[in-house]
Formats: sequence, C-alpha cells, structure tokens
Amino acid sequence: MSKFIYNFKGIARAFMPRAFFQASLSSKIARIFKDFDEATLENIAKRVNHYHKINSSFSLPLPNLLASQTSKGEQWKKPRLSLQTPSIGFVGDNSPSSLYSSVYYYDSYEWSRYFRDNLLWAYEFGDVNYYLDTPAITKTRPIESKAKSRADSVKKSSKDFDRESIAEGGGESNQNSILLQLEKNRHFCFFKDKIPYADKKDALVFRGACFQEHRNKFLREFFHHPKCDIGDTSGSAQNAEFAKPKISKEAHLEYKFILSLEGNDVASNLKWVMNSNSLCIMPKPKYESWFMESKLVSGVHYAEINDEYSDIEAVIEHYLSHENQAQEIIKNAQNHCAKFQNPRIEEACNLLVLRKYFALSGQIEITKEERELFGI
Repeated sequence: MSKFIYNFKGIARAFMPRAFFQASLSSKIARIFKDFDEATLENIAKRVNHYHKINSSFSLPLPNLLASQTSKGEQWKKPRLSLQTPSIGFVGDNSPSSLYSSVYYYDSYEWSRYFRDNLLWAYEFGDVNYYLDTPAITKTRPIESKAKSRADSVKKSSKDFDRESIAEGGGESNQNSILLQLEKNRHFCFFKDKIPYADKKDALVFRGACFQEHRNKFLREFFHHPKCDIGDTSGSAQNAEFAKPKISKEAHLEYKFILSLEGNDVASNLKWVMNSNSLCIMPKPKYESWFMESKLVSGVHYAEINDEYSDIEAVIEHYLSHENQAQEIIKNAQNHCAKFQNPRIEEACNLLVLRKYFALSGQIEITKEERELFGI
C-alpha cells in the first residue's frame, strides 16, 4: 500500500464516530467464533496467547505523563535490555504524538477505537528492545527473558484496579510486552517474487542504514567480498567508504541470498525477504514482533549465521551446492508468511489481544468462548 493511501486511511478513521465501532464490537467477537472452524480458532488462540503471555489478573496504575514528558531524543537512549516504565493513559486519549511516528497512532487506533474511551492501557511505542515493568502494548520485545520483573513492587494505586500486583508470576520478564500489529505498512509488506531461485545471482545482497555496531561489523568485514553486494544507505560520513545508493525491493530479488540484520529491534526487511524466492540469511533473532520471530527455526525458515559472521562464506557455499535444501527453506518461510496475510484473521487476533488485556486488568467482561480461547 502506498504511503499516501495508508496515511489517508488512517486520517479518515479518526473522523469516524468511535461510538459506532464500540457498538459493533460484541457482534465482531461473536462472528469470530461463528465463522472460523475449530482448526483456525486453535491457531488464533496460539497466536493471541503468544502475543499476550500473561494469563493472570493484573492492575494498572493511574495515568502518568511519561509520553508527554519524554523527548524524542530520550526515547532512543533507553538502554537495550534495561527495565523501563511505559506510558499509561485512557484509550480515548489515543492520539498522534510528536514522540512517535504517526503510524503508531494509525495502527493502534484501528483497533483501540472499538473499546470504551475510559479504559486504561499502558503502551510503549517505537523500537522496544528493553523490558517493561507494567503490562503494556508494544510493537516489539526481547525474545529472551533475563531481567527480573518489578511487578511485585508496584503498589496499589486505584480502588478500581486493586489487584495484588501488576502481573502475578513475573519471572518471564518479556511477558509485560504485549504485542500488537504496529507499523505494519513498513513491516508487513508482502509482494510476489517472479524470479525462480535457480535464475538468481549467486551472491548475497544487503542495503540498509548502518548505525549499529553489529551492522557496521558486517560492512567492514565483507564489503569487498566477491559474493557480497552490500552497502550502507544512511548517508553517514562515518561509513562513507561503505556507502551505496538504495535499491528497490525488486532489485534485491535478483540475488539468491538476502541478508536480514536486526537494527534497533527486529529487521524490517525480514517479512518480505522470507516471502520471496530468495534465501533469508541472518543470525538468530534477538527481538520479536507480530511476526513471531521467536518461532522461526534455523535451517527450517532461514539460513543461520553466527553473531560474529565468521561462517557466512561456508553458509553461502553450502546452499549454492545444496539447492534443494535452500528451496525447501524458502518454501517453509513462505508458509510462515502466509499466516499473516488473511485480513479477517489479523483483525481477530488484534481485537482479541486487546480483549484479553482489558479483561485481565479487570476493566471489561468477556464471553465464555473467549475465556476458553485465552485459557483463563
């Protein structure tokens, strides 16, 4: 979808009465259980409970002013894998912010408009590569759970939300990051690759802004490698010797191998690369989004290289001489991508994530069918 059409649709939604969508929510939820067969509902349940890992009641503090008090520069300085406090507000106050790209408002509002204006929610928009001390809606989260949750230490702050703690059993610290499909026009861009794998160039391609050291390391070590066509598109003077112009997604598809490297959080090119007829080469992912990167299996959905990139040549040579294995991985990757291309299922998952969130925070009642699907 073009950026113009995407923005137009997002702006148009804001002018439509929220009351209309709120009145239709019950029927939408009922249709999920009526229209989808048992197998589809089972898959929806697995996805929703993966995005929203918390299965016990939690409370939310009263609204804070973190979003308005935090500058855009400060947002990007939060240390990786640190523990942070998200913004908390009322759903009805969801609006564009100078702190985040407008896409976070467009994508969250598409689903939040179905819920009452006076519901509380916590949210952390942007590239979230750290942990949260309060259950909050996010685009991304760390896959591994190493930091200790502060859930037990948060005191009761409202008689309306008087649970014992924010989330019981806070041992798995990434559980407080509850995934919604955000920034989807950039990340969930699927298109048809018309070039068969066998007809592609025997080389690896990468273009991207290289501000992080792990990306710069790959540039330094393989920029001049005969099997690599890679370059930094950031325009940074620091990487002037590695600079190359941007190329289209279609131009990437001329190569058998496409490198996918995480930046601040997930790799934005991963979805369309895995949907192509090229082989995705990348290290094991450290962050995940709506795409469920933690469910990707090395040698099944992608060709793995180590974090030092010392085996990149061996990996390329292996799949050049084992074309059948490469094509099997490509097929599996495309099957994974297909899970996210049914608009009705994506709508159901987004709405159910929010239903589970508001139900477990004690703010709405849900149906028996929903409770069974959530396992609560």
